Amino acid sequence: MAVYSAACSSSDYTYGYSANAAAGGTNWTMSEPLLGVAPVPGVDVTGVIYRYTAVKDRPDDFTVAIQNENAVNGGYIFREVDDWSGRSGETISKAIPVNYSPIRYWGAGSIETTGVGSVEDPQVVYTYRVDTCYDPQSDPNCPGYEAPPVPEPVAVAEEPEPVEVAAPAYDVYDAYRDEIVQQATAPTDRKLYDDDDLDQKDSEEEEKESMEKALAANDNALTIANEMSQNAMLRAMNPVTMSNYYAATIPGGTYQETVILVDSKLPDNKRAFRNMANDKLHTKMVEEQYR
Repeated sequence: MAVYSAACSSSDYTYGYSANAAAGGTNWTMSEPLLGVAPVPGVDVTGVIYRYTAVKDRPDDFTVAIQNENAVNGGYIFREVDDWSGRSGETISKAIPVNYSPIRYWGAGSIETTGVGSVEDPQVVYTYRVDTCYDPQSDPNCPGYEAPPVPEPVAVAEEPEPVEVAAPAYDVYDAYRDEIVQQATAPTDRKLYDDDDLDQKDSEEEEKESMEKALAANDNALTIANEMSQNAMLRAMNPVTMSNYYAATIPGGTYQETVILVDSKLPDNKRAFRNMANDKLHTKMVEEQYR
């Protein structure tokens, strides 16, 4: 009684039973999770099976009612009452068939008690049948099934033929026919380039020679200026020096030699020779510039 599934099928009906409606307490609703099928037209309840244990003392009054409300007309569509008054508590099981009644009439279910006592381990299971051909259109095998009309084919419009579009005409520019380009790329006389190169080289050599002469003239001018300055200085110094010399009185007597030469041969001044060689080389290099 704690499981539910389709038990068997006959003709256009499928039979099954629900799960334990009282597994979650003493109140429940007739929902799809409980029945295992959706409570839709075509589902009829065929019976109620229940089991529980009544816990009470023998002299106490105690009643237990298993019931479902009538969701359409009010009152109860199913109600079974067990009277335990004057009896000892025990476990009871019942299977009560009901007339085929559509599921839409079966409202909320409950276990109701009165008196002194309690209910333990309650189990309430509903048996039902499903009319698989309640809607004839649900299955082509159902009586009264009407095949849906075949839709008329929809005419497909023909695609228009592609229209060829002429490509626009463009003026193609030819650079080789351009007068300015032809003038710029016209061949020239190679001899003119050679003459220009020679003229440029001659001009560079003349400028170089002029620069050398200017530098040489500058050096000569400085040399002449130095010599003239020295001569002027000598002329200015002579009167003063000579006048002092002539006016000086030199005491007479004999001056004894005080310098004693250890070596009668004096060594040559090598530094002077090197300076003279450098001067000679410099003079030769200057003279070579004018040859």
